[in-house]
Amino acid sequence: MKYQRLAAYAGVQLSQQTGIDHLPLQQRLQRRLRMQQERQQLNLERIIALSADYAPEYVVDREVDPDWFHHYCELALNIANRNMQQIWAKILACEIAEPGQFSLKTLYMLKQMSHKEALALQQAASLCSRNSAEGSGRIYFGVFQRPSLYQLLTGRGQALLNLSQFKLSYPDILSLMDTGLLHHAEIESGELAKGDSFQLTIQQQHMQCVARKSGLVLQYYKFSPLGDELLPLLSLQPQPHYLDALQQLLSRYFTITECPLGADTSS
Repeated sequence: MKYQRLAAYAGVQLSQQTGIDHLPLQQRLQRRLRMQQERQQLNLERIIALSADYAPEYVVDREVDPDWFHHYCELALNIANRNMQQIWAKILACEIAEPGQFSLKTLYMLKQMSHKEALALQQAASLCSRNSAEGSGRIYFGVFQRPSLYQLLTGRGQALLNLSQFKLSYPDILSLMDTGLLHHAEIESGELAKGDSFQLTIQQQHMQCVARKSGLVLQYYKFSPLGDELLPLLSLQPQPHYLDALQQLLSRYFTITECPLGADTSS
């Protein structure tokens, strides 16, 4: 039974007659603490062993800060979920390769993250774009033109994507905002004039977008600095349907040219 399994996990052995183990209270306490410490040790060993699988070839000649590593180990002791263990292992591998990449604030935030929130972050990351003008990750979902009188009267002039169609629901977005991984509001870009351009990188594709009209504004959710720290750790699944939908959305207002990654499109 689930109840018995949970009790055993907590180090509690129940008697069929009284519901309470016959051992003295002090011995029951010692047994529970011993089991807890054994699980914590196993968690830490698994994470450190996993980190070797993610170790990069190049490692800078600088040691990991001992205070940082102490906090890391204390927090990692209670990470039992296998998917979360992989994330913690990647953090350690990255920190060994180049110390200072992950703040203690990020570690403590990650420790509080539930598995459900981690899945939401994974899904949000799969929709992440980067704009050449600003390095932070963002999720584009809308474009509109500053309204003329006609647009105000007709309600036309705005195009939106429903992100729930791409498995990122609005409750997921609110959850990521609450955990500090996304900024707490939808963001609008500065107004673009006709001929203005920007470069967008998403899912290994690089696009140059040139505005065909004046007064265009992009709408997006922006990853916080904490969220940006975690993005490189996630194993991203391609989202071709979102990429197609985003290109169709932008093509209503922009001339789009696909370019090789790393190409210089500034001229």
